[in-house]
Amino acid sequence: MVRERRWVRDVCKDALVLQRLAHSRVIRVFTRFAAGSAVATVSSQLTLLLFFGVLGASAAMSGTVAFVAGAVPAFLIHRFWTWRRSGPVGMRRELVPYAAVITANGLVAIGVTTATDWLVAGAVHSHTLRTAVLAVSFGASYLLLFVLKFALLDRVVFRPVVSRPEDPARRAKRSRHQVPTITRA
Repeated sequence: MVRERRWVRDVCKDALVLQRLAHSRVIRVFTRFAAGSAVATVSSQLTLLLFFGVLGASAAMSGTVAFVAGAVPAFLIHRFWTWRRSGPVGMRRELVPYAAVITANGLVAIGVTTATDWLVAGAVHSHTLRTAVLAVSFGASYLLLFVLKFALLDRVVFRPVVSRPEDPARRAKRSRHQVPTITRA
């Protein structure tokens, strides 16, 4: 009997925690971020497979083109859908920090892809298998930095705009001018 009540109490606590998580801004944004990142990852992976696997480009070039193929849609998806920004893109406030975060991530991915190709070049002679190994290492490098990238984008690049408190004297003056003259006492 006591054990049953404890179980019910624990389940209710868990339900409350899940309810709070469902209404959490971070969870909503992170979910949209994950979906947008999935679209960018598919774009990158298909580009990597096309350039390295089909066209026979080098691992460094394939990784670079794949990075760009994912970074452009990722920026658009993340800015307009994930963080719900509108209006013109701010160069210093959004684009430059975004480019820095994404470029660091891209350099890691390109480095990992190039290093993987260098390591397996002598051991794996099948081009198909080598392409698959490179695709996995390219994707794994993005996965490793996924949470860090989200945190930087959420807290640095697309952080919520906090307005400064308005001067009370200015607010009172503006308030007086909003009321028509004939109604003033």
